Amino acid sequence: MMRTLLTTVALLAPLCCSSAGLAQEEEGAAFDPSPFLSSMIALRGAAVTCDPFVANSPGQRTAAVPEFFSTLKQTLPELVDAETQASLNRFVGSQAAVLCRDKLQAAYTNYGAQVRIYAERKPEDWPEPPEISSAAWCSSEHCLEF
Repeated sequence: MMRTLLTTVALLAPLCCSSAGLAQEEEGAAFDPSPFLSSMIALRGAAVTCDPFVANSPGQRTAAVPEFFSTLKQTLPELVDAETQASLNRFVGSQAAVLCRDKLQAAYTNYGAQVRIYAERKPEDWPEPPEISSAAWCSSEHCLEF
C-alpha cells in the first residue's frame, strides 16, 4: 500500500507543474509538491482507517482530499489500511481510540505545516490546498467513552 501511495505522489508531482512551475524552476526556486501531497495522502489514510474508532467523522472531514486529486485529474487508491483496522479491532475501544487520536493529530499537524509551505510557494495556477478541519476525536483524555 505504501508503495502505491509513493508511486501516486511520484506521478502527481510532475503533473502539478505548469508553465508557471517551469518558470519558477528556471529561476532556481523549484517547488517540490511531494511533501504536501504525501501529507495529504497520509492524513486521508489515517482518517478513513480510524473513522470507525473515533468521533467527529475524520473520513468526512477529509473528503476534500480525493476532490483535490480529482482536480489534478488523478484518482486516489483506496486508503483504508485494513491491516491496521484489524489490529485496532483487537484492542479495547478506548485503546484503539487513543491510538487513532494520536495518529490523526500527528497527521493533521504535518498536513498543517505542509499547507503553509505549499500556499507560500505554489505557482499561482496550482489549486488551493483543501481546508480540512481537525476535531476533538475523543471527549476525554483517555477516550474512555469508547
